[in-house]
Amino acid sequence: MTLAGLDQLYRQVILDAAVDPTYRGQLTNATDAQAAHNPSCGDVLEVQAQIRNDQIVAVSFQGSGCTISQASASLMAELVANQSINSVEKAIKQFKAMILGQEADLDQLGDAGVFSSISQFPTRVKCAALAWDALDELLKNQRS
Repeated sequence: MTLAGLDQLYRQVILDAAVDPTYRGQLTNATDAQAAHNPSCGDVLEVQAQIRNDQIVAVSFQGSGCTISQASASLMAELVANQSINSVEKAIKQFKAMILGQEADLDQLGDAGVFSSISQFPTRVKCAALAWDALDELLKNQRS
């Protein structure tokens, strides 16, 4: 596949995740929730999770924002659903490293790896990180 073809594929994955997010909506049985706001572009998200026995049993997000923040939230939720807290924490670290242009294990990130080149657009990094930051904060609050 050519570089242009790969770029187009990544764009399509991001658009699909933003337009038709699988995990968008209210999680009625949430045990934890964390809101996040990106003042630079106005994105607002809330990540909700049901956590039981050190595992994210269910996860969702709701809110409004740009295509990048919505797609990132959708792909994050898809990745972390039914995963152990330990695995999710590792994925969050990998994602944050990746979007900052640092070395990351893209295999661990699944489709969220489409954001690997977002570091080239510094103003969009916060958009991509918003849901991940909210989930990270949710897990920190859940432990305390």
